[in-house]
Amino acid sequence: MLMLLLCNVFTLSAAEELYAQHYNVTLSLRNATVKEAVDAVTRQTGIAFSYESSVGVMPLGNVEIRVDGGAVDAVLGPLFADKGIAWQVVDGVVILTRQNSPPQSDSGRRLTVRGRITAGAGESIVGATVMVKGTQTGVSSDVEGNYEIVVPGPGSVLVFNYLGYQPQEIAVGNRTQIDVRLAEDNNVLDDVVVIGYGTQSRRTLTSAVSKVSGADLEGVPVNSIGDALKGKVPGVRVSTANNQPGSDPVFLIRGGSSINQSNAPIIIVDGVRREMTGLNTNDIESIEILKDAASAGIYGASASNGVILVTTKKGNRAKGPQITFEAQAAWTSPATKFDLMDARDYVVTMRRALNDCPGYTYGQQVLTGANSAGIGNGDSSIWTTRYLQEGESVPRGWSSVVDPVDPSKIIVFQDNDQQSQWFDDSYWMQYYLGVNGGSDKVTYAASASYMKDGGIGINTDFSRFTFHGNTSFKITKSLTAGTTFDYSETSGNEIPSSGIGNYWTILGRGMFMPATHRDYLDDGTPAQGTNNTTISAAWFDRYYTSNYTARRMTANFNLEWEIVDGLRAVMQVANHNYYRIDNQRLAGNAISNQRRTYEKWGQTNRFSTQGYLNYRKTFAQDHTIEGTVGFDYMKNTVNGLSLTVTGADSDKVPTLAAGTDATGWADTNTNEALSSYFGRLNYDYKKKYLFMFTFRADGSSKFAEGNRWGYFPAASAGWVVSEEKFWNVRNFNSFKIRASYGLTGNNYIGLYDAYGGFGATSIYNGASAILPTALPNMRLKWETTHQLDIGVDMGFFNDRIRLMADYYNKKTTDLLFSVTLPDTSGYGSARQNVGSVRFYGAEVELSTVNIQSKNFTWTTDFTYSFNMNKVLSLPDEYRYKDVDGKDAWRIGGYTMSETGFRFGGTAVGERMGRIYGYKTAYIIETEAQADAALYDVNSHGIRRSDGRSIAGRKDIGDYEWLNRAGSARTADGSEQINDEDMFLLGYVTPHSTGGMNNTFKYRNLSLSVYVDYALGHSVYNYMYTRGLQTSMGNCNWNLIYDANDCWQKPGDNTKLARLSANDADGGNKNYSRISDINVQKGDYLCLRDVTLSYSFPKRWIGKLGLGNLTVSVSGNTLVYWTKVKGVSPESAVAASGSSTGMYSVVNTSSADYSIYPPTRKVMFSLKATF
Repeated sequence: MLMLLLCNVFTLSAAEELYAQHYNVTLSLRNATVKEAVDAVTRQTGIAFSYESSVGVMPLGNVEIRVDGGAVDAVLGPLFADKGIAWQVVDGVVILTRQNSPPQSDSGRRLTVRGRITAGAGESIVGATVMVKGTQTGVSSDVEGNYEIVVPGPGSVLVFNYLGYQPQEIAVGNRTQIDVRLAEDNNVLDDVVVIGYGTQSRRTLTSAVSKVSGADLEGVPVNSIGDALKGKVPGVRVSTANNQPGSDPVFLIRGGSSINQSNAPIIIVDGVRREMTGLNTNDIESIEILKDAASAGIYGASASNGVILVTTKKGNRAKGPQITFEAQAAWTSPATKFDLMDARDYVVTMRRALNDCPGYTYGQQVLTGANSAGIGNGDSSIWTTRYLQEGESVPRGWSSVVDPVDPSKIIVFQDNDQQSQWFDDSYWMQYYLGVNGGSDKVTYAASASYMKDGGIGINTDFSRFTFHGNTSFKITKSLTAGTTFDYSETSGNEIPSSGIGNYWTILGRGMFMPATHRDYLDDGTPAQGTNNTTISAAWFDRYYTSNYTARRMTANFNLEWEIVDGLRAVMQVANHNYYRIDNQRLAGNAISNQRRTYEKWGQTNRFSTQGYLNYRKTFAQDHTIEGTVGFDYMKNTVNGLSLTVTGADSDKVPTLAAGTDATGWADTNTNEALSSYFGRLNYDYKKKYLFMFTFRADGSSKFAEGNRWGYFPAASAGWVVSEEKFWNVRNFNSFKIRASYGLTGNNYIGLYDAYGGFGATSIYNGASAILPTALPNMRLKWETTHQLDIGVDMGFFNDRIRLMADYYNKKTTDLLFSVTLPDTSGYGSARQNVGSVRFYGAEVELSTVNIQSKNFTWTTDFTYSFNMNKVLSLPDEYRYKDVDGKDAWRIGGYTMSETGFRFGGTAVGERMGRIYGYKTAYIIETEAQADAALYDVNSHGIRRSDGRSIAGRKDIGDYEWLNRAGSARTADGSEQINDEDMFLLGYVTPHSTGGMNNTFKYRNLSLSVYVDYALGHSVYNYMYTRGLQTSMGNCNWNLIYDANDCWQKPGDNTKLARLSANDADGGNKNYSRISDINVQKGDYLCLRDVTLSYSFPKRWIGKLGLGNLTVSVSGNTLVYWTKVKGVSPESAVAASGSSTGMYSVVNTSSADYSIYPPTRKVMFSLKATF
């Protein structure tokens, strides 16, 4: 009896010891047997099993289990649930036996399980999913975190999931009450990322893919999703070329791939190529950026510039209908402005400058004439400055100042701040309503949103309506059908870039008109501007119309068929349609009564179909292979028409038909097709040794037969070092090394560059004629990029510190250039594949959990990207012999007359996007220095001491410019300053970009602070020095307050030369040339987003039927810290937004540069979930 009792005690103790242990188990097996599965468990846990051979061969199918610190039932319950296998612990050994009948068939054993799901300090989780493993049965937790679910029997396993938390699997047994506390998931290795034609765990990923979660984008107050990505993705530069509402930013991934072709990545939304425009941030599930050849290469001919994959939200079958409503309202204002003088300061400063050259009659004429600072204006003048008459009071609403030229007199004037009339405070608002839910057979997600931006610029309002719908139907056990539909309509008014005006003549000139301008005449009509191409905001508001409407509609239908276990087929058919109509009109006015009317419409229809087979299998327990093969077909059809007419008799009929003269028209009707075949093969051994191979063959209609097909292979490999037995580094829990190499293409050429072009606009002998316009080149082929990537993924302190770093080196060959042809050819140039360029750099992404306690957490996310480029070869027509007699290649630039040395432009061996200009040596302070100054070919040679203008000489207070050795000399052999005396002043694009976000959470209160930055670029800010030129007619141009810092007398410690009357036309051009004064260092740090939010406790809002209620206040683009003045430091590229101009120098007063400032927002929002 005593021995039996001791045996029982020992048995119980052994069982209790086994149950007391906590195990970490990760299994991913395909078509596994019981023996294969339990052997894997034994290797990871040491648990011993006993079973008959007939049990060992029983199939378990696919096994996916991950348990972190779970008890034995958390391991075995999910493993054997619904498999007809019973288990019990005897003497510390798990005994496996057959069940006479599977639990799921035992209707008499059905159980109702209830419980509560919590997290952290015990707060309820609303909307967590509870699924019966292996079935489609599921529910979601209510506002108190409670759930109730019916399970087939005691052998069932419940799976608990919630975004951002570790999933848990719990065996039911005979329990009817199961409470669960979920732990936050800090393990980045188990994150699932979307890749081309599939998904993959980051644990087995061997390529460079960055991911932005949709949760990070929700509620961000931006008009374009791209603007919400600034600085958040390593290796991706988001550049805003045009800040008008509704404009899209330009993406540059790892510098692009070309010199003069498009560097824009392709954007794919739910498998359909399209733009991001028209999508709402609340509808985004995730955005993945494929950056290297191994990840992007499966998209082949268009992937050299990277790929952006956007996945929208889908329905959740475990949820009943969940409704989300969000309302946002914001006050907006210009984030940057020029520091322009008000009317009083302008009058005083300008009149002093005009009076500072008494020997120069021009200044006296302006002082007394009808000008912005003159006193010869009357009631009908466009300027308001005049002397106050004897006995007259200052008119109501006017200002006055003592005349600095004649202190015995008073000048009166209006103070009409032109810049604030062009750009002022406005509003922004958005409403969003979404529903999400599903059942065993159907899931659905739908939303609608409306956004209105009043626009900080005059007549630049913008609105957007979006509708998103997604449904999925479980037709049979193995067949699922899905549909996605997106519709958006955007419309707005805008400041035109062409047609009835451009950014420079409208905005640039208009906002710099002096504040003494008279905005309205006595009859209420707007007064004219300085001249016919310089207008006021009031004039623009009255006579200019420029608006547009754009509609985008995408529909796709897909089928997924699970043919057998591990093998599935996917088919998708989609159509994307984009339609836009633009309307411009210039009403009859005092300058012109032509009533110019312009209309343009365009439509792009993109039909695509794709299908692929995917097979995944784990064999011999440790080997996993996954293969994908498929095809993709896309056809683009573009139609368009534009027409300009003049001669309408009235503004009351603003139509094309009202015009009498058609002054310009154009139409478009083109087709393009791309047919592709692709494949991918993944293999891993024990999730430790990882390999991937991809291949893509693309056939494009842009290329002629013989060069129509391009082939783009890529391969990658990874080694999870931390899975090795020898790895035992304290607090260094994960370490993976990966590398990839492959080829991608760039087929962004004209539709007829290979075939040649013809024009049908000629007339011969009274009949229409078709003439050749472009020489065909049947040998044209893709630009091809070879890319190497080496990266590491590391985790420290149980992934509380995560680091991902990459180095990349890519070389693009067969660059497409227009090569000059001989005159005898009859053509000016032809496209050829010549030239190559290299892009290389490094990226770092760091995430840390700094503090994590019961009630408080602090996390940080940091990104840094370094990118550099180098031209490797150029067409031979640009070849020359350098001063050392060696071959060199250069497009444009400068040539030194004395030595023949060449510099600038685009050259082999140099970085692209160089900015060259004059460099200041010093400011001339004495007459002797002025006499000794070098002859300056750009100087008018005006001196105040003698009132004479002698070309080339300087005056006291002027700049003496640095002379470049070997530059041209004067006829007598003396050194001089001319256009050869240029020096490298900066680069168009930054070498470093990134951002940092800090998030602080205390109970239900959350604060996030995000900044982004760019380093190493410069902005050619000619608008800044125009504020020191006082040019435009009779000095009718406003001044910036930096004019007060201009040199006035010897000993002044300043970098600004003297202020002269009309520097460009009547001065010595101190500020009327590109120099180190207006090429400003573009480094910046932007406080991009600050958000403070509070979520009301569930116990407060539960009785109202609310699952969540959050209020927040946030600020966006709040401040820049930069040396750039007046304009955005983010970019100085063409406002057209074309990525082909990312390495071209554009000055801020050019016709194609949008001086429209970025928008600062302060927003209040409310978000409720029902």
